Amino acid sequence: MEFTEVSSILKQISDDLGLNDTYYVIMSKWKQEVGNDKIELNGFKDGKIFASTKSAVYLNDFNLRKRQIINKLNQYLGRKVVKNIKCEIK
Repeated sequence: MEFTEVSSILKQISDDLGLNDTYYVIMSKWKQEVGNDKIELNGFKDGKIFASTKSAVYLNDFNLRKRQIINKLNQYLGRKVVKNIKCEIK
């Protein structure tokens, strides 16, 4: 029986879930760029950020500023990684 190091298993799981260095930069700057805590960051995969809110008012405001938020996040990352943000009401 061959053993696998735990660190390689955790790295694979993190990569599969989109929890890499890029996600941590997005997570650390999210609240600052969104401007409130009413839009919740849920994940990041293949250039798309997934977010949710409980309010149609916050969703509308967010959608008006979405392109600006994407540009700012990409500036923090140093390259165009974030292509879109999908935000929905939950």
